[in-house]
Amino acid sequence: MSSPILFHSDGSYTIPKITRFSNLYFPLFNYHGMKSAITPTLHGDIKIDQNHYLMIPVSQEDLKNPLNARNFFFRVDGDVWNLTGQTAFQKFHPDQVVLHNGLLYQQITRSNERFSVDITSFVPTIDQNVELHKVVFKNISKNVLSVKSVIGIPIFGRSADNLRDHRHVTSLLNRIHVHEQGISNTPTLSFDERGHKENNTSYGVFACSSKHSSISQYWPILKDFIGEGEDMFHPQSVALDSKNPVQVGDSFEGYEAIGGLEFSTVNLSPEETMEFIVSIEIIEKNSPFSLELLNLSKFDVLLEETKQFWQKDLITSDFSYHSISASGWLRSVGIQPLVRRIYGNSFLPHHDYGRGGRGWRDLWQDSLELVLKDPKTVRENLIAYFRGERIDGSNATIIGSKKGEFKADRNQIVRVWSDHGAWPFVTVNLYVHRTGDWKVLFEKQAYFKDQFTHYTKQTDSSMLGLEASFTKTKSGHIYEGTILEHVLIQNLAALANVGEHGNIRIEDADWNDGFDMAKKQGESVAFTHLYVGNLTKLICLLEHVCKHVQSVALLQESRFLFDSFFAASIAKRQAVLKHYFDAVSSEVQTTQMIMSISDLIAVLKDIVEAQMNHLRQNEWIETCDGQYGIYNGYYDNDGHRVERLEGDVQMTLTGQVFPLMAHVATPEQVQKILKSTHRYLKDETTGGYRLNTVFHQNGMSLGRFMGFAYGHKENGALFSHMIMMYAYSILDNGLFIEGSQILDDYIEYLLQVEKSKILPGIPEYIDPEGRGMYHFLTGSASWVILLMVEQIFGISAQFGVLALTPKLLKKHFVDNQAHVHVLLNGNVVKCIYENPKGLEAGQYQIVRAQSDGVDLSHDTTTVTIDLSTAHLGHEIKITLGEK
Repeated sequence: MSSPILFHSDGSYTIPKITRFSNLYFPLFNYHGMKSAITPTLHGDIKIDQNHYLMIPVSQEDLKNPLNARNFFFRVDGDVWNLTGQTAFQKFHPDQVVLHNGLLYQQITRSNERFSVDITSFVPTIDQNVELHKVVFKNISKNVLSVKSVIGIPIFGRSADNLRDHRHVTSLLNRIHVHEQGISNTPTLSFDERGHKENNTSYGVFACSSKHSSISQYWPILKDFIGEGEDMFHPQSVALDSKNPVQVGDSFEGYEAIGGLEFSTVNLSPEETMEFIVSIEIIEKNSPFSLELLNLSKFDVLLEETKQFWQKDLITSDFSYHSISASGWLRSVGIQPLVRRIYGNSFLPHHDYGRGGRGWRDLWQDSLELVLKDPKTVRENLIAYFRGERIDGSNATIIGSKKGEFKADRNQIVRVWSDHGAWPFVTVNLYVHRTGDWKVLFEKQAYFKDQFTHYTKQTDSSMLGLEASFTKTKSGHIYEGTILEHVLIQNLAALANVGEHGNIRIEDADWNDGFDMAKKQGESVAFTHLYVGNLTKLICLLEHVCKHVQSVALLQESRFLFDSFFAASIAKRQAVLKHYFDAVSSEVQTTQMIMSISDLIAVLKDIVEAQMNHLRQNEWIETCDGQYGIYNGYYDNDGHRVERLEGDVQMTLTGQVFPLMAHVATPEQVQKILKSTHRYLKDETTGGYRLNTVFHQNGMSLGRFMGFAYGHKENGALFSHMIMMYAYSILDNGLFIEGSQILDDYIEYLLQVEKSKILPGIPEYIDPEGRGMYHFLTGSASWVILLMVEQIFGISAQFGVLALTPKLLKKHFVDNQAHVHVLLNGNVVKCIYENPKGLEAGQYQIVRAQSDGVDLSHDTTTVTIDLSTAHLGHEIKITLGEK
């Protein structure tokens, strides 16, 4: 696809000779709401949400459409040329193309023997929804060039729903206006047959030139710009010297719009340049467009301000690790959790589903990275997020655009993912340890209430037709429980909701959305492990808390949840759980029960012990010779165990990750799991691990994934999220070399862009051809950062006391140094490990630890810092020496 990537110290990278562009794209955005996708050929789209697209919405296949691009044409001595590289002339006379991307800006240089054109694109970090471009045309020949310049950016100006729903009818709503510096479109209505609304949004394309005092001709109507019988490869407005009678102040109704701006022909001498600024903007109707941005010097200032803004905002992904390339790759990965917070699960070409917003699982997993980045700002959000939990332990699955807003489902389909209740505690646990703020467990929050009860299996008739609200007490007040209570209900309800084999029911799916057809008898052993691990960690928190607090008030009805674990059989456990669901389905007791923390700990320990014994005794599988072993991860809809090591081996990576993460697997079992995953799931080409082996039967008894081609999506793909969690879990079990090697191999593969076929970063998965898929919007990015900080750099915490225990291998040091930036007590601190003698892990120990010249407390393995009392400088420097 291209020549090797060259990374630079500021986190940017250059691909000096990029020759094929299939499916490459890059996000450009700001915190004000602008969301763009841009490719090296300037395709993609621009929007602020589902209902406000300036350019035509795109999926992966649409990136090849010549119409839907930021077209900038030049007719040079009669030849039609486009910055997109899409004209017939360019197909026979290919350009040399250099791609340079930085922290949220893109720069493309196209050149041939006569001229070069450079375009720099970014979204400024200002309170405006504008995308800016600077285009520099340079004559590099020895002759004078005659150059006509024409911009042609289609203005869609409506909802993504209208792409095929009333596409022509909605063009009749267009009101196109010609301004001195560009063209705008302000449709009359937002078209929706469920209820049309007055449109309050305007869309515009504007430009200026260093060689022209004004725009010479305007082409506001798409069909006129293209011309009869022509297309966007060779539009009439560019190829011919047509006269268009449109004047500034003119308006047009009922046509597809385009920002067609023509600049008169000029003659450029050798080495002479010509510059343009293009702004593409979405504003509220009757507000002024930001025409002051059409300024060459202003562009450079804004670009530099934007670069500095993102350098500062994304500083916690600034690593020095392994090599300049690996460090640069990590810088790119560090952008991705932010991209998902902005874009949700939609609005990029691969992510052509949903209508924006994040799902429940994303909310908590994305917060993992944010806890590391700026933990004290997360507190309020975490408390608000618990408002989406129902009192039966299930939750709303879609997060609204407003803070604390939740919706029951997407596409009017109500589902329960069996893993959803586990993730909130994973995030809260990290937060409490990074900050020492155990008091967050005693903050109070309401419970989401809609018509669905009993894990969505039944409905509350009193809520039918009503907007979602909150669970109330019998006295009519909104019931609020502590965050600790929310966590207990989520984890205990899930663990009590078991199938005939004693594991949690898979319900509509778990983490693997493809496991969605085993609702009757399916069980998720994998996530039974995670819930058990959660209770183990919760016990640890409570043992610390009981030094300060002796008791906690809990929902009166929660006694049923505790009682269910001591029922004599699985059937009786299910019956007791139903008692709980019945009791809380409509309203709850006004008074709470008081439980001592010590009693709560004792009960949880009994539950954990029983569950661990069950998993180790009933779900561990070994080969006859004892060499290989795995945990069964699932039961299918016929109640059959999914995984096996004899005959046609069936194995899932998920089934192994969570026994490791929850520390249910014994040290001996850990070794056997490693051998088994290496033998049956490892892909030698990429160094990654497949989600599963080939499942030979195709009865759909587990889920839709069995209908996918093997190696794609949830059926045996190299799924980055689970691979990174696997690496994290291995490191967390003390296997430093094995865990870090998984990450290093994956980085090495993804840096070979001619193989991975994506820009630097981590994709959702890698397909059978080796291409990275579903780039940018993947939770795996948060796990990469978490893995790097907590495991490889060893910067972990327990109740606000930071422990720095490096697990870096010799190869991870660049010039005998490795560093990462972390946020401690609200300040960015650069943590530097120095290895002056080039020692390997296992050979070194900590010989000195200082912060701005002041010695820090340490022993031979760990530096400890109490964040509640520490006064840290801008650097922590740890020197490693021989043992």
